[in-house]
Amino acid sequence: MSDVIDAIAGTPADLRTYRDKAYVHTQGAHDALLTGTDGLPRAERAALAAHAAELDGAEALATHYRGLGPAPAQPSARFAALRRHAELLVLTPSTAGPKDIAALTEAGLSAPDVVAASQLIAFVTYQARLVAGLRALGGLPAEGGEVPAYGVASEGRPFTLDALEWDAWVETVDVDRATPEQLAVLEESLPTAKTSPYYLALVHDVAALRERSRLYNAIMYAPRGLDRRDREIAALAVSRVNGCVYCASVHARRFAQLNKDAGPARAILDAGPDAELGTARRRAVADFAVRLTREPGRPLDLTALRTDAGLDDTEILDLVHVVAVFAWANRLMLTLGEPRSTAEEHPA
Repeated sequence: MSDVIDAIAGTPADLRTYRDKAYVHTQGAHDALLTGTDGLPRAERAALAAHAAELDGAEALATHYRGLGPAPAQPSARFAALRRHAELLVLTPSTAGPKDIAALTEAGLSAPDVVAASQLIAFVTYQARLVAGLRALGGLPAEGGEVPAYGVASEGRPFTLDALEWDAWVETVDVDRATPEQLAVLEESLPTAKTSPYYLALVHDVAALRERSRLYNAIMYAPRGLDRRDREIAALAVSRVNGCVYCASVHARRFAQLNKDAGPARAILDAGPDAELGTARRRAVADFAVRLTREPGRPLDLTALRTDAGLDDTEILDLVHVVAVFAWANRLMLTLGEPRSTAEEHPA
């Protein structure tokens, strides 16, 4: 397939291809998620992606997905359950619970089906924010329209700098029974992936996990460009707004390690992204991350990033990628399982 984001965003290709791996694996994830070989047929996937894009206010993306094939003429109870799952992931992911996975199972969806559908829906939220950021960089108007009815992040487990575990609500792959291809993508994804319930859930969809892992690494660990501390503070701000306690914990600690001072990270955890962050650069990065997270269809002002933070267009591209990929990552973490403290595993 031709590159979907290029077609929709209308941004000069030389800007996107500055991050060639992110460019390639963004389209790779799209292709993998639309052509999966499990129990979700292509027409159902395209219709589900179109619904997710509509919910997120991304009409150009919705048009793209509608063009890949007609929606089911008489939606089944199973597809109705998938549409409800899309509404949960896009609009109120922090309210998810085991009952939501149970509802999909009761509708006849297997664990691989649930993972594939969740990956696809969450990926569309990544695409929507990537398109919005690229259009702003290209000086093009935003899509506009009403701001989607995102729910306020629910009050649950408190945000923390402490390391957390994560438990899956969906059946995970038994690593001792994993296929060679599953083992290969786990080894490629993360050194600890074979013992991670998160990766053992996502590896139900091998092709999607492979592209997602390569894309994530290309965004968060690419050399040069946006300072790693800025990437981590953006990831933390997005995770705090979305209510993802697990991701916020991970990236608060990574920022603290890089910055040699946990103060700004702790401030976001305690008070949210509007907290005092110490520098105009961090303020501009956090404000942009929140705006792109919550209002991807509205005009994005890049002035503060360019003047207060001193970022050039390639650094802003890196920032857009970070915000977009955490729309995806947070939604998977929030809707496929839940965090717990290590103290809960070993109570006194």
